[in-house]
Amino acid sequence: MASPKKEIEIPIGTKTMILSKIYYGVLSKDLEETEAERYFTILYYIQNNNGCCCQQDICDSLYLDKTAMVKKLDSLAKAGFIERKVNPDDRRQHYVSLSKKGVQETKKIVKSFAAIDKKMFTNISGKDKNTFKKVLEKLTENLKDVPKNELLFKYKKPKKFK
Repeated sequence: MASPKKEIEIPIGTKTMILSKIYYGVLSKDLEETEAERYFTILYYIQNNNGCCCQQDICDSLYLDKTAMVKKLDSLAKAGFIERKVNPDDRRQHYVSLSKKGVQETKKIVKSFAAIDKKMFTNISGKDKNTFKKVLEKLTENLKDVPKNELLFKYKKPKKFK
């Protein structure tokens, strides 16, 4: 006779990773027809900063490695979604803005994020939603200065089947 399954405590980091995997799985499925491929959050971030921001701000806000960010922005620029300009007053600083194509593509991304957030917070009060966001921000803040190794996730395009 099989014993009933015991509830196992899962670390909060694992729970947030599972949520993130599901969330971005739904997002990528919803946006699989878009040309933007997988850099939805970067385009969303730029759009929410009036369509233009400093490259370093994107790195800092999204916790992205500078080297990895350059490769991602190169890909977005090559695809025609963004434009980069050097700050004439400080040549080390680069501004990133959405192109016309980027603005159009990002409209779909914003709509998809909103729909997923709405679904995710179904049957959750506005108060609980705000509390969740505040606690998540505080958890992130609490771990910000703890020594850690940088984790780089290298995504490769899947090979097309013959």
